[in-house]
Amino acid sequence: MAEAGQSIAALAAYLGVKAGKVTLDGRDKIPVVKGKTGTRRGLVSIAKHLVRAAEKNSLLGKTIEDQSAVDQWLEYRVSQLDSCQGDKELTVVLKELNTYLADKVYIVNHIMSLADILLYYGLHTHFVGMPYYDKENYMHVSRWFDNIQHEEGVRQTLPYVHFLRTQIYDRMSH
Repeated sequence: MAEAGQSIAALAAYLGVKAGKVTLDGRDKIPVVKGKTGTRRGLVSIAKHLVRAAEKNSLLGKTIEDQSAVDQWLEYRVSQLDSCQGDKELTVVLKELNTYLADKVYIVNHIMSLADILLYYGLHTHFVGMPYYDKENYMHVSRWFDNIQHEEGVRQTLPYVHFLRTQIYDRMSH
């Protein structure tokens, strides 16, 4: 679900608010939503607006430091994940995330944030078709992804992504 428009629709459904009609503007296909309170451009600004409209500001971070970290990860989604053109670039993103998530349950602090939700939506299409072996190569991302997909209301109608609880490959023999 790497397309921003789909992520916006899924986020709005999760939050229980209406996103309005999402159009894609320009060559870079930047999402735009026009509403009663004005026009919003870009995945991050639209997502933050939806969170505020749903009055779930805790998803944006409770402290200034957490809010800054959430903002950084939202930009990471847009600048790194959404710009992946192939498996090689996706591998770089997955390796970075895997290293970062080695000792974390959530992306920012110890509670789910907007960064977790939008990264989950952005990674979903990649994980759906990923073989078990590849999922094992990114075990920390896989653990995090599985955790997020089990959060109530996040997955919605997206296909469930299966993970094995035990490794099927011995890392030493490959």
